[in-house]
Amino acid sequence: MRVIEPRLIGRLLRNPGIGFFAAPALEDPKNPMLSGELFRFGEDSPVYNHPDSGVSFLTSRWAKVEKEEGEYDWSDIDRQLNLAGEKGRLCVFRCASYALGDDDIPAWLRRRNPEKPDFPFWQIDPNRSDYALCWARFVREMARHLDGHPYLSSVDMALVGAWGEGGGTEFMEMERLAPIIDAYADHFRHTQLQCLLHDPKSLSYIRSKNRPIGFRVDCLGDMGGFHGKRWSHMLDFYPQNIENFGMGSAWEKAPVVFEACWTMRDWFKNGWDIDYIIEESLKWHISSFNSKGCPVPAPWKSQVEHWVYRMGYRFELRRILVPEEISPDESLRFRTLWRNSGAAPCYHDFMIHYRLHGRDGRIWRFQSRTDLRDWLPGEDHLADDIFLSDDLPAGEYDLSIGIETGIPGFAPVALGTQTGQDGYTGAGTLRVNRRG
Repeated sequence: MRVIEPRLIGRLLRNPGIGFFAAPALEDPKNPMLSGELFRFGEDSPVYNHPDSGVSFLTSRWAKVEKEEGEYDWSDIDRQLNLAGEKGRLCVFRCASYALGDDDIPAWLRRRNPEKPDFPFWQIDPNRSDYALCWARFVREMARHLDGHPYLSSVDMALVGAWGEGGGTEFMEMERLAPIIDAYADHFRHTQLQCLLHDPKSLSYIRSKNRPIGFRVDCLGDMGGFHGKRWSHMLDFYPQNIENFGMGSAWEKAPVVFEACWTMRDWFKNGWDIDYIIEESLKWHISSFNSKGCPVPAPWKSQVEHWVYRMGYRFELRRILVPEEISPDESLRFRTLWRNSGAAPCYHDFMIHYRLHGRDGRIWRFQSRTDLRDWLPGEDHLADDIFLSDDLPAGEYDLSIGIETGIPGFAPVALGTQTGQDGYTGAGTLRVNRRG
């Protein structure tokens, strides 16, 4: 048996669905947000003062898609998804039913419900209107159009409140809340979902749906910006309620997504403890982070590198054991030792591929049966044996291993161990003997 131990690499990786959300505006060094020291997180990064990314945030509004009741225009969402896919990114998507001010519910629904409630984060009273019925219908249509889209990473369950952030969810009557939750959980069957970590009533019903659903929170980093030392999201809300709401193990099967409270520059100006914020988010198994497209403060570059290094999944091919020759009646005992050194699993059905490159230029591919979604952080894994095709000609082959996404146009998953330029790790030469 040949033994190969690929070299670990310490650089940041750009992989689909994880990391800081993309910040295309920071590709321009003259952007006024980039005042001060300019730096990059990698030599080939297109952005300044911000990590490069394999994930984008895509948002839309109900009123833009359903301008007339029962008529849907998904063209702008499709366009943005395709643009992200062309750049090798997956999208975390949220369609909000409304925001604040003039960012309202659709005009046809407003005509039926002209009065706005006093509650500050509602444009319409979900308990005294047909909002829940109409929004649930919209979500079902959204799932019909988008579920399983190759460039979707996950979808936010926007229930109520400005920007879909859940303000006032706790005041919704259960018979109004349940149909909206049902619309997401019963109709998004292929694309991952995450819900807002907002109140125990909605979370209890979401958990009862008996399917993997992750969570998102929209105020990562708040160490006292609302109420000083008396109360903060990082010290008083998230640590307690991730467990109190029964979501402590949600990360094992579905993603955890965070958004910054204000921006990292505000954290820096307030003197908040970036090391604590990062370590708590990793403890909660963060996969992606919405920094709102703002630069990272230069003094925090090394801490953010550590953060991105751990965020989401990070696969390392630690050891390969493979025979130097094989007889026709043998399976290829291609033993591999892997490690996920990230903070979370990979939630997509990416697959290990074994590649045999013949001297005649032909390439033979064999797919592992191992489900990478089961690879939790910190665990080591052995991939299964593979069985060669009966029509594989005798001769010498160059062996290599990689992880393919199965997404059209996407490169293989970048590994935390050395690979070739094509993203595959070489495993030497295999001689296949003649049959008969």
